[in-house]
Amino acid sequence: MRGAVIFIIFFLLTAQISVAGNIISTQDTLRTTTIYDPTDYSAVMRQLERASRPTFGQRLASFLTQPLIKSEKVQVAGRVGIAYTQETNLMLAASATASYKANAKQSIESSAALTAMASINGFFNIQASGINYLGRGDDKLLYNVGGGSMPTKFWGLGYNAADGNLQTSHTRKQVGTSIKYMHRFTTSIWAGAGVNLGYDKASMLDSLSVAYLAAGSQQTRSAFTSGISLNGTYDTRDNEYNPTRGFYITLTGEMRPKSLGNYGKTLWNFNFQADYFQSLWRGGVMAFDLYGDLWSKHTPWLYWPSVGGASRMRGYYLGRYMDCKMLTAQAELRQTVYGPFGVCVWGGAGNIFDSFRNFDISKTLPNGGLGVRLALAGRTVLRVDYGFGRHSRGLIINVNEAF
Repeated sequence: MRGAVIFIIFFLLTAQISVAGNIISTQDTLRTTTIYDPTDYSAVMRQLERASRPTFGQRLASFLTQPLIKSEKVQVAGRVGIAYTQETNLMLAASATASYKANAKQSIESSAALTAMASINGFFNIQASGINYLGRGDDKLLYNVGGGSMPTKFWGLGYNAADGNLQTSHTRKQVGTSIKYMHRFTTSIWAGAGVNLGYDKASMLDSLSVAYLAAGSQQTRSAFTSGISLNGTYDTRDNEYNPTRGFYITLTGEMRPKSLGNYGKTLWNFNFQADYFQSLWRGGVMAFDLYGDLWSKHTPWLYWPSVGGASRMRGYYLGRYMDCKMLTAQAELRQTVYGPFGVCVWGGAGNIFDSFRNFDISKTLPNGGLGVRLALAGRTVLRVDYGFGRHSRGLIINVNEAF
């Protein structure tokens, strides 16, 4: 019996046994040693292959960011997403963008975009826009053509009407186009001229809306105008989409002669924007924005500016506080938190008025809010903002920084 046990032990030590691990033999001049390695290398390889496969989210992001067409001369990309404002409700947006060089001498790319948006409340808008550089890139054409329709709430005209009147509604429809030629005089300074034309109409006005217009001495339901403009830009930003330093200043003076429209009066408009960006610390940027949109006294209410929207005085309902002149200012602190995630907080103020003589600082509207940021592929930023002000607050989901 003892001999049988010894024989079995000896047999197990010397037999070739097939197991999941590996048998490694080493030999020196004195003896041969067999070592058992318990690692299942085929299983390890399967785990590594599984871990290296992109997730569904990674595959989706790759699909959405990959260009549809890519060659040495042109690159075309498509995007689909959602957006939200209190004026339009939930929107579906789709765009196709193209970047190209008009000739081999240019070091900067031209761009063109076609964008379509539609929402569940009946809003829709289609825009085609672009920047086409000419020659060596010191001249450019900027163009925009499009239009759409938006159901909107209405409180009347001017500050007092917005504060005291009952809410009503109507539908705004607009079609327009503009073309600008700009020449670069220095690295940072561009100047030029442009032409534009537009048709605006308010429809589905109820009796209360008509009474509000009459109280503001406005009877116009539609207007067609066209005009010419002079434009200038000073730009020292480090990038266009999410700048961290530099200035951006743009000025536009515009005249719309009565002979080039159906309104019967010559209209004037002066528009300016002045932005400054400054890095504070790692991931922290302070941004300042001053904006003005000033129209002449006899301008029809269809062209009047209004506080609110996705860029300035966020949280106010666009169209509630409106008059023929508007000034706004805001300061925003942007901070990267971790990886692609960031936050921001802002504060600002705005004022609407019919003339500088009637400007009333006590009617200045306060504004503030906070938001989160998610850096997507390339230079695109998804932003979610919640703004608030007097008698108004709202959520905004959009792409790129507000200014």
